[in-house]
Amino acid sequence: MKDDKAQKGNHDEHAPKGKKVVFIPPNFDLNDGLPPKDKEEYIPDFLPMSDELFDELPPLLRVACERLPDREGQEVFLMGAIGLLSGMLPNVQGMYMRRTIHPNLYCFIVGKHGTGKGALLWAKDLGEATDAYREQQAKQAIEKFAEEQAHYQRQVRLYDKGKLQEPPVPPTPPKHLKLYLPANSSKTALMQLLDENDGRGIIFETEGDTLADMLKQDYGNFNDVLRKGFHHEPVSYFRRANNEDVKITRPMLSVVLSGTQGQLHKLLPTIENGLFSRFMFYVLQSRAGFKDPFDDEGGDDEYYFARLADRFLAMYKKLEHKETPVQFALHPHQQKEFVRYFAAVKTEIQEHISDDLDGTVNRLGLITYRIAMVLTCIRFIDSLDGTLKCLKTDFNNALAISTHLLHYTLHVYEQIELRQSKSKEVEIEDKKEKIEEACRCRSMGMSYEEIAEQVLGSKTKSTTVWRWVDKHCKAG
Repeated sequence: MKDDKAQKGNHDEHAPKGKKVVFIPPNFDLNDGLPPKDKEEYIPDFLPMSDELFDELPPLLRVACERLPDREGQEVFLMGAIGLLSGMLPNVQGMYMRRTIHPNLYCFIVGKHGTGKGALLWAKDLGEATDAYREQQAKQAIEKFAEEQAHYQRQVRLYDKGKLQEPPVPPTPPKHLKLYLPANSSKTALMQLLDENDGRGIIFETEGDTLADMLKQDYGNFNDVLRKGFHHEPVSYFRRANNEDVKITRPMLSVVLSGTQGQLHKLLPTIENGLFSRFMFYVLQSRAGFKDPFDDEGGDDEYYFARLADRFLAMYKKLEHKETPVQFALHPHQQKEFVRYFAAVKTEIQEHISDDLDGTVNRLGLITYRIAMVLTCIRFIDSLDGTLKCLKTDFNNALAISTHLLHYTLHVYEQIELRQSKSKEVEIEDKKEKIEEACRCRSMGMSYEEIAEQVLGSKTKSTTVWRWVDKHCKAG
């Protein structure tokens, strides 16, 4: 008892006079017994693509997507596959803005390290058989060149001895035939590869800074080639070996990249360099737990995608040897709906976001048309001939994908603007309440900038508010 009093006395000596002191034993948890704090409901920044979209995909793409276990992986695969296949459709063309265009697309998958970009590798596998076929063609050409070179040298010796009246003609060096073009190439090397592959090729890199780093080098800055290639504008270069100017009249280049937000900013530091508006973006927001790496349900995916790659190789060969290009076209009523849709999108973006995005919306129209081309060709993979009219399902899916692309594009635009203003992205707390407040403000007629300032504290967040309103308010 004496010790207890002494302990209490010692404790009271340090307390302010007139204040009652409560003794709390060491390691005692004041929160013990209180109900746990409710965890804030997770609200994704982007809605998933609909089941109907995947159900209505061309069969080869639909069954491939079904092999992937989660929706986000399916979406990553689909975007990567559309980007890849856009570069595997030689001799397919359509008319857009009274100009002949081809299906080629530029795609960038944005996400943190380890957040599901691996599904993109299955998309790349779809082109492996075609890439191997091109390399085998190149190998055969090299062997043929070696034989022709040996014969040429024999003829030279005969000519030198006076046994031939005319000097022999040297054989033409073999071409470096490829489907995949390396991103870590100098500008001259890339141009030469494009020239030797009839202006066609695919840059497919899972680390976006591989391309970004090359574009920063004087010898590797082919930014202009990418910009012109998107519209098939002529590009030229000087070949030192033969002391000649080489012109590629219609480059048909496709690009599929993935990387983190930082890698994206290295490639696209501003929206003003022209590349931003030429890319279709997909933003990963995965919150999935650890996936079982030993799950073998569904069989051998490598074998399945290898067989699928063989199907696309057969398609590539058939198109490659066509004398008359396949013509893609929308039906007249689809053309009218297409124009109405993008006119409405452009008006809304001009009024509520920024005039800076005019070119982005214009090119999103071209991107959507090309997506419709790819989906139509894959649906009619066994009958690619004459004129291909777009089916209702593929047209609707192209517009549905375009709606998602617009949301991702506005998100990337906002991140670039934040980076340029040196502002840091802040995690939005009480997101559900803020979304409800944004919807209420919009129903009262407030502008997106006014809502952004009131709800999020900054007018620069107007793109976020636009996405919220378009996604949550319109859906009720």
